[in-house]
Amino acid sequence: MQFNSILKPASIDLHRRQLLRNGAFGALGAFALTNPLAARMAYAALGDTSTVEVTEGPYFIDESLNRSDIRYNISDNVYQDGLPLLLTIKVLTLDTSTGEVTPLENAYVDIWHCNAAGLYSGVSAGQQGADTTDQNFLRGYQVTKRRGRVRFRTIYPGWYLPRAPHIHCKIRQFSGASTSLEFTTQFAFDDEISNLIYTTVSPYTNRGVSPVGNDADQIFTGSNSCLADEEAGESLQLALSGVGSYMMARFRVLIDPNMRCTSTETGNGGGIGGGPPLVGR
Repeated sequence: MQFNSILKPASIDLHRRQLLRNGAFGALGAFALTNPLAARMAYAALGDTSTVEVTEGPYFIDESLNRSDIRYNISDNVYQDGLPLLLTIKVLTLDTSTGEVTPLENAYVDIWHCNAAGLYSGVSAGQQGADTTDQNFLRGYQVTKRRGRVRFRTIYPGWYLPRAPHIHCKIRQFSGASTSLEFTTQFAFDDEISNLIYTTVSPYTNRGVSPVGNDADQIFTGSNSCLADEEAGESLQLALSGVGSYMMARFRVLIDPNMRCTSTETGNGGGIGGGPPLVGR
């Protein structure tokens, strides 16, 4: 695998950047980075809300693949080629009145995304131009424990039209055979990092830069129902860092049971509970 050394020192933490971007709370935000109590105060002061829920899209398959390494196809153990990505997701409930967060235990966290060529597994040729119905690469779930955390070993996703690069995520809890909680969202990638990878790392170089960035994506440019004048993608950015020949990504999913934040998509198609999904989501 080709790899450009410029990625090695890269470190982008978009959650920290967002915490500090408001000048009115800059001092509190800086202190909050090293003090847990101050962090809770900062979240409350900044009006932190639950993670935005967005459309599931047409490609979710509930295959019950309990695994942390989702890079390979189970039937033949063939691994997807691409830049390794270590993804950590922490799931917490959020009390927006106090900023208090509590790890959510026993939550089933599913993720799924396309490969470097922009293809999903388990999808017919009629839906995406190539038949992968007998494959299940880049899909799987993990169950949170006491700290509300799960980890996945995957690859940096490719792109396909009309979307910017992204990862889907669905969080569920069950009471017997019934679903007691379901929360669906997507994670966005920093455009500059994506462009660097797509132009320097094989096999992404075969296709080059994505024609669609976050600022033109129909999901990420949707409005955030909990924050006036803010797009959904503003709070769905992964915290990314590059270390040698692989990348790490982190995201904290904050679920406020009393304030579920949704998004209204731009362009055709509906958001949560909206019209039929566009092919290629």
